[in-house]
Amino acid sequence: MARQGLTRADIINSAIEMIESEGLHSFSLRELASRLHIKAASLYNHIRSSDELHTEIGYYAISELSKAQLTAIAGKQRAEAVKALADAYYRFGKERPEIYKVILSLPMVKNDAIHKAGFDIVEPIMIVLGGYKLTEEQKKHLQRVFRSIMHGFISQEEAGCFKQFPIDVEDSYRMAVRGFILLLENSEKEAKA
Repeated sequence: MARQGLTRADIINSAIEMIESEGLHSFSLRELASRLHIKAASLYNHIRSSDELHTEIGYYAISELSKAQLTAIAGKQRAEAVKALADAYYRFGKERPEIYKVILSLPMVKNDAIHKAGFDIVEPIMIVLGGYKLTEEQKKHLQRVFRSIMHGFISQEEAGCFKQFPIDVEDSYRMAVRGFILLLENSEKEAKA
C-alpha cells in the first residue's frame, strides 16, 4: 500500500483539504492515510507525530487569516481600516469555519513556535490600532476586545444563536464594529488626557 512520490507537503495539503471538507472533528490520521492510499504507519515516514502535523496545519491557518487581514487593511487608515479588518476576520471565520476552528484549537497545543506564530494574527490588528494615538497597554487590551467581538459573532452565528429575532445579523455585526470604532476614539481621548 506504499505510494511512491508522496511528500510531506502532500500529506499536509491533504490534511487541510480533509479538514475543510469533512470538518476538524472528523479528522484522523487513519482516514488521512486511507485518502492517500497508504498505511497509517507510513505517514510517519514524512511526519514525526500527529502533533507535528497539527502544528503545520496551524501554521497554514494562521498564515491564511493573517494574509486576509493584511490584504484588507492595505492603504487604509483608522475607521476604514477597522471596518476592513473586521470584515476580513468575519468573512474568514464564516467562509473557512473549519480552518478557523484549527486556529482556536492552537492554544491547547504545547508548542512555543506555534504560540509565537499566533502573533501573526494579532499583527494586522496592532497595525490598525497604530493609526490611533493609544498607549501600548490600551492597544493590547483593545486587540483582545476586537478579537472577542469577531469571534463572538462568528461562533454565535454558526451555533444558530441569533435566530430569536427576525432582524438582519449583518446589521447587528455592523453595529458592533461601529461600537468598537467609538471605543477606539474614546480610548484615544483618554490616552491624550
